[in-house]
Amino acid sequence: MQGNSPFRAGVSLSDLAQFNERAVIHTLRVLGPTSQAELAHNTGLAPQTVSPIVRGLLQRGLLQEARTESVGRGRPRVILELVASAREAIGIHVDPGCLNVTTIDLCGSVVHSLTSDTVYPDDPERTLDEVVRLVKAVQGSGEVLGAAIAVPGPIDVSRAAVSESLWLPGWTGYPLGSRLEERLGMRVPVMKDTVAAAIGENWVRAGKSHDAVLIYVYLGTGTGIGVSLFGDPFSGYSGNAGEIGQVLSTIGAAEHRGASAVANDPVLLVRAAHEQGVLTGEAPGIGALGLVESDLAALCAAGMHGDAVAREILEGAAQRIARMVLVAVELFDASLVVMGGPYWPLLEPFYGAAVRTALAAPSARGAHDVEVLPTALGTAVGAVGAAAAVLDELFVPRAPRRWDR
Repeated sequence: MQGNSPFRAGVSLSDLAQFNERAVIHTLRVLGPTSQAELAHNTGLAPQTVSPIVRGLLQRGLLQEARTESVGRGRPRVILELVASAREAIGIHVDPGCLNVTTIDLCGSVVHSLTSDTVYPDDPERTLDEVVRLVKAVQGSGEVLGAAIAVPGPIDVSRAAVSESLWLPGWTGYPLGSRLEERLGMRVPVMKDTVAAAIGENWVRAGKSHDAVLIYVYLGTGTGIGVSLFGDPFSGYSGNAGEIGQVLSTIGAAEHRGASAVANDPVLLVRAAHEQGVLTGEAPGIGALGLVESDLAALCAAGMHGDAVAREILEGAAQRIARMVLVAVELFDASLVVMGGPYWPLLEPFYGAAVRTALAAPSARGAHDVEVLPTALGTAVGAVGAAAAVLDELFVPRAPRRWDR
């Protein structure tokens, strides 16, 4: 549980000053290079309030004067912009098949990124040895604001731990956050990778997703969704919003196919391909995720080249995903669906069309169209999202909550 108080926090003068500064930074991210007058107009702050904020940000190296523009007889106006390289954040993603550690700048651009296949599903401590090595390798000379780690759910927010995981069985209850904090010397929040993906999409897209109710469809070793409501990530009561396994199971049961909660996960798609003769040899198990990925690529290639059985497997999975997305869109009255994750490039030809077709059907939600886009984060979704969560916490204007104090 992330907050257990029914009360709303008051705002002190220091809170207000911080909120206004974040509002200026946020507006610059959305608008891009702009003038102080435009900042005042778009934040709703008085020019005399914006001026000292801008001066302070310039002194701290977070802003710079990009150029001047003539506006007639008056004094040229100064165009301000964020200094993207002024600060960096570190994101760590533990996928059962690989590790990714990435640093991003203030604008969400990747500065450094390293991957490793050294993941021990039954030994988190040995895995953290590799995480620490990668973190030290990506740290440059820039000022690092912090780090966060994204993992498959469900998670236990109160203990900063994995609650239970089909794919990481030995990690249940392991104090992941505190162990990383001890070893890295900085606070390391633990979050679901789907929540991190939604945060990252907001940070990288800046303006577009902040004017939308966004559903992020994450296609990795497991399948899940992230939700963002006008730029604010929705993590749910326990931090586990987006666990859609039971939804997929219900959809499978309704189709009389008996699809399990993980029927769309690559391991089971590959297993079905072996059982039905699309792929030869023995199907790789849960622990052989490298082989799973290569087999999934072979399955998708077979489907693209006209193998009828391969297409049936993939299109059946695509229909379940499409129905799941439709449920999420209807539930949240969403306006934007983003699809991504490590396996999205392979599955896009099958899943993308199915989702667009499902969302084009008449709906009780009203007349608005739902836009479907590929992720802006590339395949390192979890790590970029975790790093963006650090920046989101520090630079997005939100009223303080009582439990944050």
